[in-house]
Amino acid sequence: MRLLLILFTLLLAQMSFAQEVLGQERWPDGTLRATRYSEGGRIHFITYHENGKVKEIGCFKSGRRDGVWKQFSDTGALIAQAGFRNGQRQGVWEFRNADDRTTGKLIYAAGALAQAEQYDDTGALVAQRTY
Repeated sequence: MRLLLILFTLLLAQMSFAQEVLGQERWPDGTLRATRYSEGGRIHFITYHENGKVKEIGCFKSGRRDGVWKQFSDTGALIAQAGFRNGQRQGVWEFRNADDRTTGKLIYAAGALAQAEQYDDTGALVAQRTY
């Protein structure tokens, strides 16, 4: 009986975190352009470049941006990463070039810009400002 109760609880937990596809869009050639799905109370999305590589990923919670958002170049290189909490900008936002070097950072606290940094092509810090 105890084993059945544990299995039932695990099954319910699994069902509450199941993904449900909400919609998909395609490019004229039929390749995937975008997909949206729900999981754990959030609406996630993934968009794709025409060549099939991921362009952007992110999610919404209660209609507001939430969690980590990422943008990628058409070659698949990460070019930007940003964080949100309940629609407010949060944490370190990082921007990168095609060579995977950091070109800039924005640091947010409580939804407000706290600091900005700029880097040169070698990765050296060239400018910094506190707000």
